[in-house]
Amino acid sequence: MRKVQAGLLALLWSLGALAWAQEVVVYPGFAEVKEPVLLPPSAWVYLAGEKLSRMAPGSLRLLGVEEKERIYQGTAVLFRYQGEGPAILRYLYTGLSGEVFYTLEEGRLTLWARLRLEGGPLEARKLTLLAGEAPLLGVAEAKGIPMRALAEAPSGESPFGLFRYPLPPGRLEPGTTEIPVLKAQVSPTRLLRYQGPFRTDRFLALERGYRFKAPFPLAPGSLEVVEEGFFLGQALLPATPEGEVAEVWLGRDLEGRLERTVSLLQQSEKEATYRVETRFKNPYPYPIALLLSETFPQPFRLDFPEATHLPQGYRLEVPLKPGESLTLVYRLTLPR
Repeated sequence: MRKVQAGLLALLWSLGALAWAQEVVVYPGFAEVKEPVLLPPSAWVYLAGEKLSRMAPGSLRLLGVEEKERIYQGTAVLFRYQGEGPAILRYLYTGLSGEVFYTLEEGRLTLWARLRLEGGPLEARKLTLLAGEAPLLGVAEAKGIPMRALAEAPSGESPFGLFRYPLPPGRLEPGTTEIPVLKAQVSPTRLLRYQGPFRTDRFLALERGYRFKAPFPLAPGSLEVVEEGFFLGQALLPATPEGEVAEVWLGRDLEGRLERTVSLLQQSEKEATYRVETRFKNPYPYPIALLLSETFPQPFRLDFPEATHLPQGYRLEVPLKPGESLTLVYRLTLPR
């Protein structure tokens, strides 16, 4: 009778475990997996199969009992422990990894999760993506790839730690799965900028970008921009907390450019003073913000009251309406 009750209990618990399935937390280079198990007294053999080769060494453990010993025998693991009954088998699995990427289409920002699974399918009752830095020794080197969400960040790392994104539970199949996680309408400011050393060229190329307030926490990742049905490019979206301002830059703009004229006003044996005139016309049927930032050889003197003066040069931001023109003039004194 007692064996029948024990067997019935095991059957009921196993059915519950199937419904419960794994709890999976995905990181840029690996995943933490927790599987429910029903342990007999004292010892249990886990038939891991090929999955064992993708587990981080030392990460396999039983939670809920006091372990005494683990013996690895091929693709099986013998656990000896004190206790019995429901427990959790936990391990770090390098066969599953994830990252975030974004699309910005007609002002609608979508955060996507990209999950890559090797080996057999995983059934996840609870699925979470953590984008950010959680080092696992040897994983990136063994796979020969960096943790992309961090390696592509401007400084190589995120100053905001981990970004947590709950994903819909379900069955993960081998291969790559992309899931839209968060969506929001944003009102991006279109940007054009020149940022670099002082140049006397007649025409200066501009870079195109976008600025918007983060509607939710933004982990670092690639952003694809589509406007009026046209693909405008991809850019790196830096890590941005919710409510803070994010900026992305898509590379050289094909229509906007600065026109510059430099004339000598006076000179001596030690220095020369120039009049620098910069002209620009907004070529687009929508408003933009023009950002200028120039650096000069040291020492220099700058007469440019409209701009913010910096030790190495200046910066200036000017909003422009559709088709609006702008002329900026400053006096610059440099050593000869």
